[in-house]
Amino acid sequence: MEKKLLIFDVDGTIWDSEKDVFLSFNHTLKENANFEITKEEFQKLAGMPLGTMFENVLQEEKKHLSAEYEKYYKQYYIDEGHLVDATVLFKNVKNTLDNFKKQGFYMAIASSKPKRILDKMVKHFQLEGFQYVLGTEESNFKHKPNPEIVNYIIEQLNVTKEETVIIGDSKSDIFTGKNAGIDTIAVTYGYDKLENLQQAEPTYIINDFEKLLEIIKLKK
Repeated sequence: MEKKLLIFDVDGTIWDSEKDVFLSFNHTLKENANFEITKEEFQKLAGMPLGTMFENVLQEEKKHLSAEYEKYYKQYYIDEGHLVDATVLFKNVKNTLDNFKKQGFYMAIASSKPKRILDKMVKHFQLEGFQYVLGTEESNFKHKPNPEIVNYIIEQLNVTKEETVIIGDSKSDIFTGKNAGIDTIAVTYGYDKLENLQQAEPTYIINDFEKLLEIIKLKK
């Protein structure tokens, strides 16, 4: 496929933050509700907004406190600096992004994380070449799979939908792309299950980030 703009999800796609997010999520539950969830239960929440994640696991009488749990989580994860305790880039991400930058692609991040987290992590991993680093959490953008954040990036960079592709690890990312009317690429090494990705019917499914260099060529 020939493209000009590559839009990336990050958690489960560019970096493996699951351990830090999972530990921070369980820390919040343990401190405030005296229980924890399993890794399998946590993985079922993949792609949901943070407040919705808490709402899904809290008992009925505590669901209304999800915003307070979210606030506590962010205090621990962001402000107390636990966002990169164990988070690492996935294999071949840095060299692949550097290659795309040298070729002259537009690149952007569209995540459900807050922008203030994304900026810190992009800086920490020394990732360069992104024209936009945007998150739906704590912003005016609607959460994925609403395509608003994708459409905004496309409009700001003045490219067409045919020239754009979104790359992500969850069915939410794929549905975001479909709702925006653009091509989609799913990575299988992230947090969603393969059968969920297959059911979402992305344009391509890959098991290594570096495979993007074989699939995507720069449109002149």
